[in-house]
Amino acid sequence: MKSIFEEVVIQSRDAFQWGKRTASVSCAMMLTLGAALAMAQAQPAETLPMYGQPGIVPPDDLKKAGALFAQQKTTEYGSPAATSRVWAAQGWASLRNGKPELALQQFNQAWLLNSQDYQAFWGFGAILSEQGRLGEATEQLEVASRLVDEPAQKVALLSDLGSVYSELAARLPEDKQLDRAQHFVSANRCFAESLEIDRNYAPSWREWAISLVRQERYSEAWIKAKRAIELKAEPFPAGFLDDLRKKVPEAK
Repeated sequence: MKSIFEEVVIQSRDAFQWGKRTASVSCAMMLTLGAALAMAQAQPAETLPMYGQPGIVPPDDLKKAGALFAQQKTTEYGSPAATSRVWAAQGWASLRNGKPELALQQFNQAWLLNSQDYQAFWGFGAILSEQGRLGEATEQLEVASRLVDEPAQKVALLSDLGSVYSELAARLPEDKQLDRAQHFVSANRCFAESLEIDRNYAPSWREWAISLVRQERYSEAWIKAKRAIELKAEPFPAGFLDDLRKKVPEAK
């Protein structure tokens, strides 16, 4: 099964109209930024979402480099919001190409330009999830879900958030049953909200079915799985449907 964030990159990015209009960032731009942040890159905060803020106070050289970068790029692209989206698009491209360290740098730059850019927080969540830091990933994705102002993207974002909550619940040990149940409740909420916006969003039906199997709610999972199949969702993992049919007598 592809990870949820492979779907974000492969499917959701195709829906970004601004992404289609974004040209690749030139080498000159990258070099300019690299020079401006050369000293900051040696700091541990450089490897953290939002440079570790608010827990880590950025050093003066990072503050100066960030201000210079924001000024230069905003002048070039016209507004902080537009510039932030350029860098977020580059972050998704880097993540798709297997370069999470570069992607994190670019999502940090997007956040530096516009701290209200939901794409930056979505990107942070994607990277943290790939690192197995699922609790932290849900925190970033929750922020993104509050900031997102594009209904078509909120559908995919909520689906992703639900999937991460479900995976987090599934990985908890037996002595964490209460936390496990709460995370599954959050997952179900996210899938339901996603489908309230778009009843035909196949990935939400598919991921919800998988989550419900983890919850041992097999009849409900079968209903969701059938709808996912009707909508031509990505195929389920090998053996998933056969195992589910065995647990649901009415399944055909």
